[in-house]
Parts: sequence; structure tokens; C-alpha cells
Amino acid sequence: MAELATTAPETAEPAAEAPAKPVSRSTHFHFTHKLLALKGGHFSISSTTEEPVFNVALGELKAALTIPTLADEFKITPETDDGTLLAIIAKSLKFVKEIRHDDSIPRELLDGTSSWTVEPQHRATARARITVNLIAWVNGDSVASSDPRVMHKIAEDPETQARLNDALGNVAEKLGYGRDNKEKVLEQIDVVAREMSYIEALRDRHGKIKMIDRKITDAGKLYRRERSIVEDVQRIQVLIKNPIAEFGGIFQAVDAQTGELLSVLRNLKHQIDFVRTMRDELHTRFMRWEEMIQVWDPVPSERGDPIEAALRATYRFLARYFPQRKDWTLNGSKF
Repeated sequence: MAELATTAPETAEPAAEAPAKPVSRSTHFHFTHKLLALKGGHFSISSTTEEPVFNVALGELKAALTIPTLADEFKITPETDDGTLLAIIAKSLKFVKEIRHDDSIPRELLDGTSSWTVEPQHRATARARITVNLIAWVNGDSVASSDPRVMHKIAEDPETQARLNDALGNVAEKLGYGRDNKEKVLEQIDVVAREMSYIEALRDRHGKIKMIDRKITDAGKLYRRERSIVEDVQRIQVLIKNPIAEFGGIFQAVDAQTGELLSVLRNLKHQIDFVRTMRDELHTRFMRWEEMIQVWDPVPSERGDPIEAALRATYRFLARYFPQRKDWTLNGSKF
């Protein structure tokens, strides 16, 4: 009986380390200008202007040069090798926080795959979700829960596994492979699970942001008799509402687009492109939240300096990146 595994395959023993190869400018930021190759020099997003800058120490002087300034001052023209690499710095900083001489160009820009990795449990969760969605499709049911723990329990149930073989046959038949050609379907499912495992990893990160929201709510209860802190909590809750809702909306869009396996497999390339686009959008957004996750992770839900400091840091973060929007109206029209 064909079986859709819900656990990741064993990893092979690592191969012997190969000799270092010269880096290629087609895959690496291998700069020729001596300034760009200086030890400690790196590109990042400016914390004040939100634009890419090259950070370098020249003696006691620390400089942060924008890319246009850098190119102009050091005569780096677009047609040169360094100019070509500078042109993709801004796009690359959507996926990594810093770029240094000889760093790899993010794989998202090279071949569409991811430059970051997932854990085995994320692949297993992606497979479990596919299994549950597939059985629900065959039965004409809706998926009762999106909780990964529930998904795993359903997927591993012997009754589910018994139904799975027939479901795979149905899919193979509808795709024109022939009912007995379930292996072809399993191969394609493996491709989908590999891509969806990144979405599952990002759901975990979303859980960290929801953890922040819960601790903020706890703080409001802990300090309910202190008006100034309660008011701060209320301001924070207003500001955090939209970004959390936007994350949820993206996950809902992914689930809606990928929930029906037959449709996914019929349009596999298009669906993979969609998942990768959503993966990159989510990853870029979550990079900004890493600072806040690190602030809140160790903070207990109890009165004291740690939670008060975390609240102040969170308000500054939200006010800067997610200021409250107002819809102004003139003669009934929003602008």
C-alpha cells in the first residue's frame, strides 16, 4: 500500500569536506574594490533611514555610506563587476540582515529556493497537513482544525492511513496517470511538502509574535490598577493589531490556495511560485520582528522591571514601523 510518510527521512552521513573552491561572482558577493573587501565592512539596512548602507571603520571613523554615495565616491559604475553586485544589494537584504565580502547571494534571487533551513518537524507537519486535506477532499469534508498537533494525530491514525491509499489512487486517476501510478503522485506530493515546510516554519514564528501579544495582554491585567501602564498597554494593543492581522491574512491565503491537493498538482509550477512568493513575504516581515521576539522570550508574565522594559521597547518598535493609520476624508472620499 502506498504511504504518505509524516516524518522526515533520515539524513545521510556528511561527506568528507571538499577542498575550498574559488568563489564566483555569479553566486557570491566577491568584490574587487579593496574598500568593499575590508575586514569588518558590511552592508545592512540603516536603522535611521531604512535604506541599504555600507558600514565600514576607517581608523577611528565609522562610516555608513549609501549605495549611490559609495558608487559615486569610489567610481564604481553599473557595468563593472562590483557595480553589478551593488545593484542586487537592496533585494538581498530582504532575506539576510548583513552582507559581507564573499557572502553567498541569497538563493531566493538565484533559483527561487530558500537561503534558510527548516527543522524536520516542519517537513513532517507539512506532510500531515497534506494528508488531512487529501482525506477531507475525498470525503467531501472540510478540515476541522489547522492545529499541527491535531493534524499529526489525524494523519497518523490507522483509519486515515487505510483511506490514504484509495485517495492517492483517485488523485492519480484524475491527473491521468492511471489509478495504479500512485508513486507519481507521491513524488509530486514530496515536492509540495518540501515547499510547504517553510510555511510551517513561519507559522512557528507567527506563534512567537502571538506570544508577545498574549504577554502584553497579561501585562494589562497585572497593572490594571496603574493607569499610566494600562494606557501604554492599550496604545500598544492598538498598534500591534494590524501587523498580527496581516500575518494571519497571508497564512489564510496560502491555506486557501493550497488546500485542495488535486488543484495544486494540476498547476504545480504556478502553485510553487505562489508558495515561494508568500514564503519570502512572510520571511521578510518576520526578520523585522526578531528583535522583539528576543526581547519578550525571557520575560515572565509577572510584575517587574523586565516586563515594563519590554513594554517600552515594544511601543517604540511599533510606533516606528507600524504607526496608526488614519483615513482622512474630503467630500466623502478617502485619501
